[in-house]
Amino acid sequence: MPRYYFDVRDGDGAFIDEVGVDLPNMDSAVKEARKALADMVRDALREEEGSEISILVRDGADGPILITVSLSTDSLS
Repeated sequence: MPRYYFDVRDGDGAFIDEVGVDLPNMDSAVKEARKALADMVRDALREEEGSEISILVRDGADGPILITVSLSTDSLS
């Protein structure tokens, strides 16, 4: 089973996933990234400041980036 790595970048910096998760395929990895982003979005929308969040999915410790899921929010004040 392939191992996928989920690197997260947000206003607090970057977290490079060095552990990864075994998933059956890329579709499963994309679903995991979407779930994680949805959780982070809920937290980001509670903040008064705008924020940017992205998740980069890699297919191996040094593998290429397969997909980037990102969100930017800005307050409308």
